[in-house]
Amino acid sequence: MNRREFIRDASAVGAALSLPNAIAAQAAETARMPTRPIPSSGEPLPIVGLGNSQSFRDGDYENSRKLLDILIDNGGSFVDSWSSIQEILGRYMHEHDAKSKLFLANNVSAASAQDNNAAIRYAKEAQGKAVLDLLQLPNPSDFDKQWRLMRDAKEGGHARYIGIAIARSSYYDMVESVINGGTADFVQLNYSMLEPESGDRLLPLARDRGVAVVVNRPFINGQYFALVRDRTLPSWAAEFDCRSWAQFSLKYILANPAVNCVLTETSKTKHAIDNLSAAFGRLPDEKTQARMLELIRSL
Repeated sequence: MNRREFIRDASAVGAALSLPNAIAAQAAETARMPTRPIPSSGEPLPIVGLGNSQSFRDGDYENSRKLLDILIDNGGSFVDSWSSIQEILGRYMHEHDAKSKLFLANNVSAASAQDNNAAIRYAKEAQGKAVLDLLQLPNPSDFDKQWRLMRDAKEGGHARYIGIAIARSSYYDMVESVINGGTADFVQLNYSMLEPESGDRLLPLARDRGVAVVVNRPFINGQYFALVRDRTLPSWAAEFDCRSWAQFSLKYILANPAVNCVLTETSKTKHAIDNLSAAFGRLPDEKTQARMLELIRSL
């Protein structure tokens, strides 16, 4: 699927899921998703990525291939990767010469240097990368010990970036400590209109400290859609090029300047197109963000 085919298919899924004409024209012209720089290096990172979707977890290679094709052809690159999906990602990268096209966040939670090294070696072999893009420590149970292993891996040249990945507010104190510690390149955390707390506390700190932010749970595992189902998207959403409820949440998240990338999880290609389309066009200003938040809180 090339960029022209991507735009054609985006139109085919219906008005609610298609790119506005002006945005489609711009996308066809640039063929690239907007990016934001990783603070520690300046490397550009596309602003919408893929989480660990059910297709990946089920080992459904054909559907996973379609999702990855859509991501790359839309100019995206970030994929949240766990050991269980390394083979699918590795097969795709080898068959499509995509090692340089995908930016993989490798979640490694080993508690010993031996296990950590084995996980890193497995990821390298699967991906065909001599140096991994990002090592993430997910939901740490022994932070001091595990973070030391992350730092050792980066200092040993096994990964370009290291970070921590959480999805619950109970870890916010730890994330704050990691950001203030000055050794993390990334933090991945939950942030949305239904979970806005990190926007007040952690995102401004990350921006001040030069730490990249990746956002998970934009739809709270479907809870968001349960709220907006059967409701009409407000007409004023068109003011920031929003064409669906999914884009409504994603554009709210991306409007925060501290956010480098937001992750979406879906096994349906039409939803992937819709989600990735949120990266294009205008984003809501502060006044509009407040209006969006008020609307969602009223439901």
